[in-house]
Amino acid sequence: MTSKKTNTLLFMLLGTLVNLVLLMFFIVAGFVILSVLVAKVPSLDSYVGILTVVVLILALVLAFLVYSKIVKWLTAKHGLEDKLAPLFGSKNRTPRKKED
Repeated sequence: MTSKKTNTLLFMLLGTLVNLVLLMFFIVAGFVILSVLVAKVPSLDSYVGILTVVVLILALVLAFLVYSKIVKWLTAKHGLEDKLAPLFGSKNRTPRKKED
């Protein structure tokens, strides 16, 4: 039987791999689209540097959004809230005293 910390570690490692695969997919797809656009519209040749940065940023954003949706869906579908340890914070922490 595995503990919550082990489940969380495995979930995070698998999630990281999925996120990297998504990132690579979106980068390759973006560069394929960019190369097709530059081939069809020759006036974009002077903007390839800027468009490359845009493709990379869009790939990062899309990978993050898709990864977030997948994690939320998996968590809800399989009820993972009670099987995973919290990533940040501890249940044993005492609350801070409020100062006036």
